[in-house]
This record gives sequence, C-alpha cells and structure tokens, in this order.
Amino acid sequence: MLLLYHHLLCLLTLRHHALVKAQTVAKTYTGWDCCKPICASTDNRPSLLTTRGAVRVCNRSNQPLPTTAGVSAVTGCQPGVNTNTAAYLCDTYQPIPISNDLSYGFAIQVQDSQAADHPNCCKCYQLRWLTGAAANKTMIVQVVTPGGAGGDVKRGDMIILIPGGGVGPLGQGGCNGMYGGGYNWGGAQGGVRNRQECERLPGGLCGGCYWRWNWAGGWVNGWDVVYHQVECPGRLVGISGCVA
Repeated sequence: MLLLYHHLLCLLTLRHHALVKAQTVAKTYTGWDCCKPICASTDNRPSLLTTRGAVRVCNRSNQPLPTTAGVSAVTGCQPGVNTNTAAYLCDTYQPIPISNDLSYGFAIQVQDSQAADHPNCCKCYQLRWLTGAAANKTMIVQVVTPGGAGGDVKRGDMIILIPGGGVGPLGQGGCNGMYGGGYNWGGAQGGVRNRQECERLPGGLCGGCYWRWNWAGGWVNGWDVVYHQVECPGRLVGISGCVA
C-alpha cells in the first residue's frame, strides 16, 4: 500500500508540474483590422475542413459566406481587391461579456509562423490578467489568426479582437473596404483612446468597443496575463465554425 501511495503521489506531482508548464505568461494587446482571419484558409489542405474547420468569414455586408467560398475568397485587406467578392472579419467576433469577471472573445496569438494550418488555429485559451484594470478577471478566447511579432509585441502575446483596437500594420484599407470611409478607427496601434471615441466607429461595432472601457476598464495594451489551453465554449465555436 505504501508503495502504491508513493506511486500515486509521484503521478500527481508530475501532472501538477505539467499543468504549471502549460501556463504561458505574456501580454495582451488590442486589434481590429477587418481582415479575413488567417485560420479561415486551409493552405490547400482540404482535410482541415473535416478535422478542424475554417474560421467563418463575411462579405462586406457582414453576411457569413459559405465555407468553401470563405476559404477561397481573397482577404479584403489585399490592395486593389474587389470589395464585392472579398472576405472580411465578421462583426460577431467582438468581445462577449458573460459576467463581471468573465468574457468570451477571439484573438490573434503571436507566433513564429503565420501559416493557415498552424496547429493553434481554432484552439481556445483561458486568460487571467495579472496587471491593469482587469487584474484577476478572466477571458476565454479562440485563436483565429497566428500573428507576427513586432515592436513591443512578442511571441506568445495575445492580441484581442476589439473594434477600435487598432488596425495594425495593414492600415485601415480593409475596414474602409468593408464599411466605407468616414469613420475614425483610432491609432494604428492601440486604436481609440477613450470610450467617447467608440462613437466614431460603425454603429454595429460600438458595443464591442465599449467593452474595453466598461468591462476591462481601460487600455488593455501591455497588460500582463497568464493563460492556458481549455476546451472551447460552444458559444465561440458557434460563431467561428471551427474548433481544435
């Protein structure tokens, strides 16, 4: 019995260390460039449609495209693209507050590779903020794009998709193609600076923009976070159409 007890204790200790190692300490940032997510393509690997699925995308009217059309459609962020046939980020990818301490949403996970068959595409992670106004609050996000690093943004960081979160290095061409001109998307990095500036976005995106100030309580960019992989909530899978 004593030998069995020590064996079980050893297994539990190993499992504990494995869970600890699975934790990632990183930072969160914000972004919303209206571009077709990278995980919406399959890199000519049709098997991904049955094993993982492809992230759902929309036309410029925010109407979901059929899966095969979405996979093959050109991103609306490509210069000179026909905006009537291009694919864009659906407005359903805005953050979803569940309670005062829990939200759902979608994210770009910064990686070395930005391939559409990246193994982390469509995986979900539970984030817990360590610093900032959202300290000790939790968010479960699904990865829809493996993004590239640059500047302060490092491998492993999470860029949470938030309207008005910043159009990033591709500029606002994608958002102009989807929504037309006349809107103020804020700075390329970080986006709008306060709640009032959310009102300069298209009406259907204001709610997601307000989330940053109402639920998260502030800037979100550069806040420390710890996260680990979890099972994807059905609500997120129902929006994205994929799971891994």
